[in-house]
Parts: sequence; structure tokens; C-alpha cells
Amino acid sequence: MGGGEVLGQPLRIDGRRFTIVGIAREGFSGTMALVSPELYLPLGMHEAVVNDFEGRARPMSARDNHVLFLVGRLRPGVAREVAGRQLAVLADNLAKAYPAENKDQTVIVRKLSRLSVSDSPQDDSPLLLMATLLLAASGVVLLIASLNVANMMLARGSSRRKEIAIRLALGGGRKKIVRQLFTEGLVLALLGGAGALVTAYWGTGLLVRSMGRAMPFDLVYSAGPDLRVLAATMTFCLLSTLLFSLMPALSLSRPNLVAGLKSSEREESDGRYRRVFSRRNVLVIGQIALSMVLLTAAGLFVQSSMKAIGVDPGFRVDRHILLEVDTSLAGYDQTHGRQTYPALVARLKSIPGVTEASLAATAPFGMIRLGRTLHAAGASRDLSAEFNIVGERYFQTLEIPILRGRSFLPRETRGGPGAGVAVLDQLAAKRLWPGEEAVGRHLQISLGDAANQLGDVEVIGVAASIRDRFLSDPSPHVYVPFGQEYQAEMNIHLQIAALGRDGETRLMETIQREVRAQDPGLPVLALRTFRDHLEASVDYWVVRTGARLFGTFGAVALLLATIGLYGVRAYSVAMRTREIGIRMALGANPGEALRLVLREGLLLTAIGLSIGLPLSFGISKLLSAFLYGARGANAAVMGAVAGLLALVAALACYLPARRAAGVQPIEALRYE
Repeated sequence: MGGGEVLGQPLRIDGRRFTIVGIAREGFSGTMALVSPELYLPLGMHEAVVNDFEGRARPMSARDNHVLFLVGRLRPGVAREVAGRQLAVLADNLAKAYPAENKDQTVIVRKLSRLSVSDSPQDDSPLLLMATLLLAASGVVLLIASLNVANMMLARGSSRRKEIAIRLALGGGRKKIVRQLFTEGLVLALLGGAGALVTAYWGTGLLVRSMGRAMPFDLVYSAGPDLRVLAATMTFCLLSTLLFSLMPALSLSRPNLVAGLKSSEREESDGRYRRVFSRRNVLVIGQIALSMVLLTAAGLFVQSSMKAIGVDPGFRVDRHILLEVDTSLAGYDQTHGRQTYPALVARLKSIPGVTEASLAATAPFGMIRLGRTLHAAGASRDLSAEFNIVGERYFQTLEIPILRGRSFLPRETRGGPGAGVAVLDQLAAKRLWPGEEAVGRHLQISLGDAANQLGDVEVIGVAASIRDRFLSDPSPHVYVPFGQEYQAEMNIHLQIAALGRDGETRLMETIQREVRAQDPGLPVLALRTFRDHLEASVDYWVVRTGARLFGTFGAVALLLATIGLYGVRAYSVAMRTREIGIRMALGANPGEALRLVLREGLLLTAIGLSIGLPLSFGISKLLSAFLYGARGANAAVMGAVAGLLALVAALACYLPARRAAGVQPIEALRYE
């Protein structure tokens, strides 16, 4: 329908009737980058539609409800620090006026994050780090390509040295020659820039679409032409032309006319040292060194991706189906929801092929994470931990070992009178009471304020630690029973028999039918195998996409370096045809000619690798700070990259060397 037809139309959300009063422009994403909400509701509807991810839902009018964050613009001339001090005074006055609700509460003024929606503002440093790495990799590829262009221009200039000398001798102006050579280089750069823009437009759209598959909401991104991108492309084209076309042009337009008119297309050979470190060879050495850096980065990302695929998170991944349901979307209140979930779990567990089933508020590697603060008597400090509300036989369903104590009893997961209980994981127990027994200890679990606190909770068991993120170290976890806490949106973990892919598909169809049989209005938000859930997670996407991007960068760099090395060796052989012919006429055999050319090419490769090794060591140390499974410099990856480069370089040198070995002395002596 058109915009005018939609206005005034009714819309049902969570079983409630709303009226559409406006339409935001296409692509509007509010305070977030990329993420576009599909619906905007007035703040007065918060209590009616909010999902209680953070525990007990409280009315917006409650002063101890700190779920909102304020977005504002500073007045012209007002610094952020000044505004922060003024708001801190306001927070102090509120704490004095309302000591119970506003104790230890303040106002934090920070630059608006484009990726984080939280009442605890975060910066975008992770995004900036990844963007910096990608820009650096792109810059290295650009530099390698520019070095290749420079080599090509030097080779072409050497072959045109006699032509330019003749033009100068006949009265040709130096400015015209420089302008011509500069224009030729600029045309090449602009053609390459145009091709790069088309590739970037296609590649960026592909990247955003792949990201969209890992997100539960729409992404808004326009990869169309942008004046800033066009300006940057033009600047790079002009800069590469100035650096790698103008300098050769100036050199060629100022030759020694007598030597230039006499010279043939023979390579200068006034000393082995100068021949090895000629301008063309130095450029090739640079390409090899930079290629090693990019290939090392690519190898680390690929290795991290492979480790992520085979990760042992500490719980069952295979033969595991994950079902996500939200009773609030069907209009259930807490009483109805508490009755529905145990009945649904029991119904699903009775399906043939399902061996275990249990509830959980959050799923490992999912989008939602619940954090709590643990206050323990006798502990050295408070502890921030991942919080999860779980059902009966949760640890048995995921096969998470209980190391000490016990798991939750049926009466604890179904509600009723009794003291609060919790299960800690080994990491949380060790940090709260290092070297001591945690079972039987008491603690308080809160969101950071006294108003949302579970009160006194007894630790009844210690479970094995699990990993639920690729890009960070394992976090401490605390589990409480479903009967003790409530959340409307829950995950149902199903452990199943070995059925194969087709059997799993049929089982998931049966699960959907059973959910509809339980209540036709109960929405299924997600239903998939845990392996599919894992591969669709944002962490997995980051690792996998990083491997693909840096793998592409590394492959392009390797190709460019190979082409550059092959081109220089082939050009060198062509320029030294007469020299090689003389050597063979004086008794050298084809094998010696082959070794001569091959040895010089491999020497360039060895020098490039020796320069690239410390650079690769540095990038390896840098990437190990946030890549999964990476620890410091990776000698295995750097060794494999060096071996690959040496192998490819040997092949690139061998082909021109074979040509040199096949030179006939008579033909070589007649050369020019």
C-alpha cells in the first residue's frame, strides 16, 4: 500500500490494537547506524509492550527504573566536559532529594555510540579497530598495486628511452613529454579507480547482505555513489600517479642524449649489487614483503575461523535443537506463562527422537545477554557475571557437568515457597572464593541497585565453565531456576537422537506442529539446530567474514607480487638476451643460464621475506589481541606463508629462467 493508504490503518502488536499515525522516511535509523526499527511506539506504551529481559519489569513512573538513556545536542560553544559537570550537579541534587532511589546514581555524558543502545554508554572502539584493520589491508593492497604500476612504467620507460632521446634531439619539449607520460599514467589510474568503485559497490552490498543474515532485524545501508568516496578515489588515483608515474617521467625526459641515442634495450649491468638493488627489483622486494604481511593476517583469520568452527564450548552442540518462544507476544501474563512453559517442555520431550528438553532465558552465542552483579559475604570484591534463568534438567540437556553440589530440583524450577538458590560456574566460584568451597555459601544477585535484587541466595552447585562468545574470554556465569525468576521470552533446548539432516528437518516440522497444538497463538520466533544457530551468530560472522576479507586481500596481494616478480624477471631476461648468448657462446651450458636467472629471482624473494618477517610478527601480535584462539606471534602461520611465497616466487622465476636457458647463441648475438 502507498503511504496515504497506510495512515489510519489498524495494526496489532502483541495482541494489542494500534493505529498507524505516521511513516518515517526510508532508511531512517534514529540514533543507530545500520539498524532500522520497523515500528516506533510512544514512550507511554513502554509498560504494555516491553519485554522484561532484565528481570522484573517496573513502571516507567518508578524512580528506581533506570532503563532509559537521554540523547541530546549540546548548545553551540558548550564543551562536553562542561555539560558533564553541570549534569553531575543535577544528579547529586536528585540523590539528596531521593536518597533511596537515586543513591550511587550519576549522569554520564559521552559521545553517542552508533552501535550500542544501552543506559551504560559504550564507545565504538571495536568497530573503529576493525575498520582500521580493513583500511590498512586495503591500503597495503593499493600500495602493492601501485608498486606494480611503477614497475610497469619503469620497464616501459626503459624501452622508450631511445624514442624519447630522439624526440628531444629533434627539438621536442620536455614539458610535452612529461605531460604525455603523466597523462598515460593518470588514465591508467582513473580506469583502475573506476573498476574499483564498481567492485566496491558490489562487494559492500554483498557484505551487508551477509551481515543481515546474522541479524534478527533489518539493516539499512546504501552502497551507492558518495561524494566523499568519489573524492577519496580521485585523490588516491592522483597520488599514485604523482608517485609512480611522474617521477619516471621526469627521469626519462632528462636523459644523456648521446647515451640514449646509442643505447639498445639491454639491461644495465654495471655491477651485481646495483643490478640486484635496481629500482625495479626494490619495488618487487617491497611487494613480496607487503604480501607476506597480508597473507599472515589472512592466515590468522582463517586459522581463527577454523578453530571457531571446531570450538568445544563446554556443552553439547551436535544433536541439539533450539526453539525460541515468547508468551508475551500471545498476550500471556506471568501466571499464564509460568504454566505454559513447563507444559510445553513436557509435550516436546514426549516427541519420539527428543531425549531431553529444558528452558533457558538466554542461549549461548545468542544476541541477548543478561548481566548481573554478585555480592558475596567474605568475597574480596563484587563480580559481574552472565545471568541465566533455566528450567529443570538444563545442565543434563546441554551436558554441562555439575562439578560439586547439585542442580535444581523440580520444585525449585516450578515455583513455590522456599529459599532462593543458584548454581555458579567454576569461573565465578573461583573468582568469588579462590581456593575455598563455594557450595553452601550465600550471595546477593542484583542489577547494580537494591531495588532489583533477588535477596539472599544459596549456592547449591558448581557447574563446569562454558564459552558462549568467540571474540572474548569465557565469562563467569550464574544460573537461577525458572520458578525463582521469570522472563516471557525463553529458549527451549532439545537434545535429540542421531537422525541425520533429513531426520532433523522432519523433527523440526513435528516440533512446530506440537507448539501450534499447545496454543495456535503462541509464536515461534526461531527454530533451528544449534549448529545453525552457532553459524548464524554475530561472533561467528565476524570471524568468518574477517577470514574471507583478509583471505581475499592476501590472494590479491600474492597475485600482484607474483605478476610483479614474473614481469621483472621476464623483462630482465629479454634485456639480457645478448649477455646470455655471449655466455653460452663462451661455453656456458643451458643449466647455468637457468640457475643464473633463478638465483637472482630467489635472492629478491629471500630479501623480501626477510623484510616481511618482522612486519608479519608485528601484525600477528596485534591481531592476537582479539582473534579467537590466537596467542601472540604465530610461527606456524608465518612459516606457511613464507613457504607459499617462496614456492610461488620460484615458479614465477622458473618460467623466465627456462626461456633464458633456451636462448640460441647465434640468435642472441644477432639481437639488435
